[in-house]
Amino acid sequence: MTQPILTSGYSISLPVFAGVEVDGGAFRIEGEVQGTAFALGGNYMLTARHVASGIPRSGKNQMVVGLQEPDGHFKAARVSSVEELDADLALLEVEFLVPGSDAWFHRFGWREAPIEPFEAVRTVGYAYGMQTIGDRKSVVVRGFQGHIVSRLTEFKPVGWTGSSFAVYELSFVAPRGLSGAPLMNSQGTATVHGVVIGNSESKMMVFRSEERVNEPAGVTAVEQYEALTLGVAVVASEVLSQESRVLGSSIKQHLQAHGLLA
Repeated sequence: MTQPILTSGYSISLPVFAGVEVDGGAFRIEGEVQGTAFALGGNYMLTARHVASGIPRSGKNQMVVGLQEPDGHFKAARVSSVEELDADLALLEVEFLVPGSDAWFHRFGWREAPIEPFEAVRTVGYAYGMQTIGDRKSVVVRGFQGHIVSRLTEFKPVGWTGSSFAVYELSFVAPRGLSGAPLMNSQGTATVHGVVIGNSESKMMVFRSEERVNEPAGVTAVEQYEALTLGVAVVASEVLSQESRVLGSSIKQHLQAHGLLA
């Protein structure tokens, strides 16, 4: 497998947003960038489930992923179907409207073996990805780097009603819009080790005092808390085990068929 050369953020991951088609392959962005996606083999991409479910697809609004031409111009591809998976993941089937635009980004190999605490990792995505200056809007790609803090065998995002799943905790937080970005190693051949989906938070009370007063109010209590907030990424083994109706196979089998499993 030929290893990709990292050139720009757009060659690694792509913004996901609601858009209205104005020309062949050109879209007007409606609202904010909702999240990040990145390519698998063929016309398929992966993102976070809560990103895909949060984009309205009615009337003129369509779900699209942004693309950057080699000369720097902004285009987009239409999402033709969405399959919601477990572990806060979603599979996107993409229709490339501009000839050749399916080659404007990389499809990275994956590594299933777990990575350990202190190992350096990075990600690229669209955290608060919409920049507005006057009447002009532009999409901003941002890169983050840190290390693995821990591997949790069971994790449930707030409001998640499905089964728990395994995640990495990361030394950097995942701002809004970064969900769906690939978690990659920071040294050697660029490979994917998971999918960033959000944050975990642990909180504990470190101080409490009470003051009693002779009034109907009774007791005034003061409490102080400390919180630990860490980024969270679904581990590769959890992602690869997902069975897809659209693919007709597991994600692991799909990657193997396209030579993308390291």
